[in-house]
Amino acid sequence: MKQLHVLDPKLSSAEQVVESLAAIQGQDYAASKWAIGLRVPGLKEEDVESAFLDKKIIRSWPLRGTLHVVSAKDVYWLLDLLGPPTISKYAAHYKKIELDPKVLKKCYSILSKNLLNQNFLTRKEISSILERSGIVTNTTRLSHILQRAGLEGLICFGPRKNKDFTYTLIEEWIPKIKRVKKPKEESLYDITKKYFDTRSPATLADFVWWSGLNVRDAKAGIESLGSKLNSFRKDDQAYYIPQKMDLIDKDSDTLFLFPAFDEFLLAYTDRRDCMDPPPKRLLTPADNLFRPTLVINGWVTGIWQRELKKEDVLLKVSPYGPLNANFKKKLKRVAEEYAAFLRKNLILEI
Repeated sequence: MKQLHVLDPKLSSAEQVVESLAAIQGQDYAASKWAIGLRVPGLKEEDVESAFLDKKIIRSWPLRGTLHVVSAKDVYWLLDLLGPPTISKYAAHYKKIELDPKVLKKCYSILSKNLLNQNFLTRKEISSILERSGIVTNTTRLSHILQRAGLEGLICFGPRKNKDFTYTLIEEWIPKIKRVKKPKEESLYDITKKYFDTRSPATLADFVWWSGLNVRDAKAGIESLGSKLNSFRKDDQAYYIPQKMDLIDKDSDTLFLFPAFDEFLLAYTDRRDCMDPPPKRLLTPADNLFRPTLVINGWVTGIWQRELKKEDVLLKVSPYGPLNANFKKKLKRVAEEYAAFLRKNLILEI
């Protein structure tokens, strides 16, 4: 967890967190904000919102076609590197829902025309515009149209309109960031280093899953790091770690409230080593995999949920077993930190 900037964090801004991790899950906006806040002591929710509005961090689809938060400085080379394999992976599905090159070209033209001059549009507004132009936008099809336009580097998320998220032309949203083609070898080196610097120990399969790269390119990325990566074997798997990796005091007790979809779990193919006790099978979403989690000494030992009120936040924490006095005290402290992040009063239920 030290590698993930959770234990003894040293970063001081939302932008630094996102740039260091390369990307964090972005489909749950509230969870994404806390994933950043958790890693910067004293950061507030409005600070993260400001980083989005100041265009230092943005939401796009570079990894696996899934929404992620990335640094504005990194978005183009990430899309150039990871967009093509994702588009190839979805090729059969695009064909199934009749999104051929001709239809997609028409969609891009419509999006470009209607989003021009920072005319931010919501999903519903885009759906209506496309439908009027003869483009069918049932839920799945519209999602893939927007995703594909994002993977091609045409659009990203913009500001909110009331409570709805909007879409914008990425070149207009971050005009100071120029789309300069980065050599593939350099991009592979950078993303591989970012991944293993912050998520080690991890396997080749973990890196392939997380990044969406094919195995050949993932291997090339690992090989490009050379002596900067060490490896060890466990259960016939090769695990990679940076040559310089900070050690932690194994006797120190830690407790954290992780958001849903955090990299602590989602950056790996097999999350059993994070569960207490480790299950004998691969985990599924039904195993609370995508829920906010209570993590004690590196083990998922419970789940939690929040309920926002006008001035308060109600945190309901459900440990898998009883907590001793020490961990109850730590839980109260981290719950207070979360409430402070939201600038709300805490109501804690265990």
